[in-house]
Amino acid sequence: MKVYQLDQNYALSRKKLWPDAFKLALIFIGVLWGIYFLDMIFPFVNITYYGIHPRHQSGITGIVTSVFLHGGISHIISNTLPLLLAITALFGNYPKIAKSVFIYSLFLTGLLVWIFARAANHIGASGLLYAILTFIFISGFIRKDIQSIGISLVIIFLYGSLIFGVIPNKDHVSWESHLFGMITGLFIAWVYRKREIPIYRSWDEEE
Repeated sequence: MKVYQLDQNYALSRKKLWPDAFKLALIFIGVLWGIYFLDMIFPFVNITYYGIHPRHQSGITGIVTSVFLHGGISHIISNTLPLLLAITALFGNYPKIAKSVFIYSLFLTGLLVWIFARAANHIGASGLLYAILTFIFISGFIRKDIQSIGISLVIIFLYGSLIFGVIPNKDHVSWESHLFGMITGLFIAWVYRKREIPIYRSWDEEE
């Protein structure tokens, strides 16, 4: 039976992308924290109001803006490290489609929350996080990509408990964002299943 591995040149080209991917992730995290500190400095502005208000016209802008808003220090801290990992993995592993996946993850998750979620002010980047993590996890197995599967296993080990975030057990947690983020990630992984297929070489070919 043939054993496949990533083509050496293809694997090297991927490896070179990770520093830039990490920088992009840091920039995004920096923007999140910058907005959070602005909210602390100017509390009278109440920017957290600009979240998603389901089925209200005033809440449509929240489809985009809600991702950058957080309700407290514990909220933004809980999203920081997994977002850093997820965005780095996305842009490092799937550079050609990463931007589209990121935008669709943000927009589609927010749109589903606006249409279907309960009446509340939904804020935070958790929905985006769930979408990206689900995309990476599913894509790794769809493509039979050793590197992506490895990343998926790391995600499961570190953040496997996130699956429980879709359970509606806390009033102040937008479990809808988690659920619709997961659904969005599944959908995008299926849509892009034939894009950025890894280049393999078998041991027989190298011999």
